[in-house]
Amino acid sequence: MLDLCAVNLHPVRALGPEAWNELNDWLLREGDRFTSVHILVDSTTHELVLPRFMAEIEGLADAHILEIEPGEASKELALVEQLALGLRDEGADRGALLIALGGGVVCDLAGLLATLYMRGIELVLVPTSLLAMVDAAWGGKNGVDSEGTKNLLGTWRPEAPVFADVRALETLPEREWLQGWAELVKQAWIAGGGLWTEVSGGPWTHAPFWVRDAAEVKLQVVVADPFERGTRRALLNMGHTVGHAVESMVVALGLDYGHGDCVALGLSIESRILDALGQPGSAERSALRGRIAADFQLDALRNMDSAAVWAAMQHDKKKRAGELRIVWSPEPGASEIVLGIDEATFTTAWIADAAH
Repeated sequence: MLDLCAVNLHPVRALGPEAWNELNDWLLREGDRFTSVHILVDSTTHELVLPRFMAEIEGLADAHILEIEPGEASKELALVEQLALGLRDEGADRGALLIALGGGVVCDLAGLLATLYMRGIELVLVPTSLLAMVDAAWGGKNGVDSEGTKNLLGTWRPEAPVFADVRALETLPEREWLQGWAELVKQAWIAGGGLWTEVSGGPWTHAPFWVRDAAEVKLQVVVADPFERGTRRALLNMGHTVGHAVESMVVALGLDYGHGDCVALGLSIESRILDALGQPGSAERSALRGRIAADFQLDALRNMDSAAVWAAMQHDKKKRAGELRIVWSPEPGASEIVLGIDEATFTTAWIADAAH
């Protein structure tokens, strides 16, 4: 098997108000080796971001645009195949470049598409949402869902350049800010120290001040464990064991909640599991739940059937030898621990959270 650990993690990357300028310079240097350029967007990004992007980046006048519908429901393998056929019909060969311009779903889909199409074409990620800038665009993961299981099918593209221009955040509605805010809060907890102090006490509207720090937290964690061969990178899945299960049910039921909402609920419930298991740091975890309660309206999610959520959790990728596990820092900035959980403990935490 190819040792992908030898690949540098995003050796070309930029984050800040000049990131698109750096992408422009990169394309001027590298553009001659691409036989065609293709840009994947969702319909919202197409309307709100693409015109400005095309105006600021040279050499995209002949770029082909591929468009999907926004939202988690687009993360399906059948759509990857349709997009691949679209690339084929546009004349894309193995010298093509695919640019992902959008949020987490666009980045995930584009990564898998670029990896599979003709066994691999070049990929550039241009995240435009807070969620993508602090989390989804970094680390090299991509994937799609299948029959309610989050990210069941996917690959790794750790070498993909990333250009995250924070000016794109100007287009985000409040709902989309909150989807990224949940991941930013999680990464501040992992970092601990000053970042956690600031994030836990500051409003979500200050998120742009912490984008770079949150992204750096993820990059540092991934560098320490690039392909989850240990437990360090699994720490980035705090809140996701419950959150992904809830999100799969949200998609199936057509509820109007996003990834960040589900992760926020997952952080709240999983923190109560640590409380129930007697882990240190209960006061800090209570502060984490207070931060979540102040920012998210999750009552409809808490009304879900806990038994159905538990059943959906059984597909989590951290499960080993039949044991469902969560990986957490019990206190801000602490080393990760791995905890096995059973249905009784989960149900107790779910009920306690619903009674908040």
